[in-house]
Amino acid sequence: MKNLNEFQVPNDYEIPLCEINGKVHCMNAEYANINTFTNAVENHPKIHITRDQLHAVTSRDEGKALFLPVNVPFLKQLTQVYCEQGLVETLHFIKSHNQFVVSKSASLCLTILKYIRKIRLILNPNIRYSGPTLITQLGQTRDWVNSTIRCISWHPYCKKLAVVTCDDSVRIFSSESTYCPVLRCKQQKNITCIAWRPLSNTEIAVAHECGVIIWNIDSNSLVSRPSVSNAIILQRPEHRPVMSIAWSPKGDKLVSVAACDTTILVWDPELDRTSSLKRPGGFGHILVKWSPSGEKLVSCSDGVVFRVWDYRNWECERWTVVSGRVQSACWSSYGSSLLFATTTEPVIYGIIVKSDLVFANETPSSSKQAVPMFDISKCDLDGVVVGGLVQCMETDLKGKHLAVIFQDTNCVAIFNVIKQVGLQVMASSLVMGLAEEKPSAIAFQQNFEAGACLTIGWSSGRIQYYPIIYSDLDSQSNFSHTANLSLYNSFSTF
Repeated sequence: MKNLNEFQVPNDYEIPLCEINGKVHCMNAEYANINTFTNAVENHPKIHITRDQLHAVTSRDEGKALFLPVNVPFLKQLTQVYCEQGLVETLHFIKSHNQFVVSKSASLCLTILKYIRKIRLILNPNIRYSGPTLITQLGQTRDWVNSTIRCISWHPYCKKLAVVTCDDSVRIFSSESTYCPVLRCKQQKNITCIAWRPLSNTEIAVAHECGVIIWNIDSNSLVSRPSVSNAIILQRPEHRPVMSIAWSPKGDKLVSVAACDTTILVWDPELDRTSSLKRPGGFGHILVKWSPSGEKLVSCSDGVVFRVWDYRNWECERWTVVSGRVQSACWSSYGSSLLFATTTEPVIYGIIVKSDLVFANETPSSSKQAVPMFDISKCDLDGVVVGGLVQCMETDLKGKHLAVIFQDTNCVAIFNVIKQVGLQVMASSLVMGLAEEKPSAIAFQQNFEAGACLTIGWSSGRIQYYPIIYSDLDSQSNFSHTANLSLYNSFSTF
């Protein structure tokens, strides 16, 4: 099995900027300019979000200090506590009341809820933790609490990049306009991931601790803060915190999974209706990804089990890991292969789905076991420590390139994924940031014609574009453009 010793590390004080025809180009960090080698990302939005650009995070209790205390009737206080803090805090408030019968009844209800909670903790231990704690432990973002950038997502059809920052705002950057909408509301707390809606130019789904918000951004509007009244809010009481969402390729269905919910929800957003995918036993779910073809769906639980679903009849193929859980997974080769890594082994595994008949009852499994593809154990390459356990994995739309963020080291590893006789993962390049920078989130641009473009969100708030360019693709596109132009001119002469 191949290992990280096949990678080459840049010279001292140099950082990789791009890869052209298999050759990595580097420059000194102080004078780095990617336009020296290629103009492929010249029109991409320049993004560096500093801490002074973020919104101040305020709590709900800060405004109470502005008002003088007054005598409020008991029922009015009860209604206020229920609306602001929920049922449990209301029972605690009633328990502290002076009336004997009312306080004893509230105390009895709290005792019953306590035992119910203990039973639920046995079935799902994740319930004992708060939303931010679960997101930090189970999410795809490295150092989610302290990182300025928490997740990024490219629009599938144009050069629009959505960036989530630690102030729970979603900023939309575009190369076509200097106008930058900011999506922010009080319901949107502790964002975990975002996803643009396919076959739509203006809709983006934002998953957060309590649910999902689908924003509609009017491209003709100059309002910097779109109103939540134009958004669709999807919530279910037990479905939280929402850890991952995925749109179907047609954009008609949205799948969401939550750390404290064993049920996978399939939403019909316009009607606010859901269908549920559930199997007995197990814990909550942390990751879901739709295959590019739209025929399959992978879901990873907070346990040893992960499943591959068939969209036609929602039957699933059950897989298990030896220990730990699946930390990250992604589709490759247009959905015919699945790459994943666990929380206990520094190894990239691969599964090849041979045909659609793999889900038929009379057909055996696609393969008896996952195949170890690459050993990513931590090692020292000329003074640079790379590798270790995986934090996040992403592939480009064609499934030819794999990018990996590690939990403890600061390099982003890029691999070539080759499927000929079998599935192969080959070492390509290592991308390092500036001093003290750590990679927080990664995403591939979906409509990059010259090859593939990896986008890296660093902990400092800087966005870096790392294009992987093949000159033969440019020549083919130029040839087709010239052929179409000559064909158009020939028809125009008639």
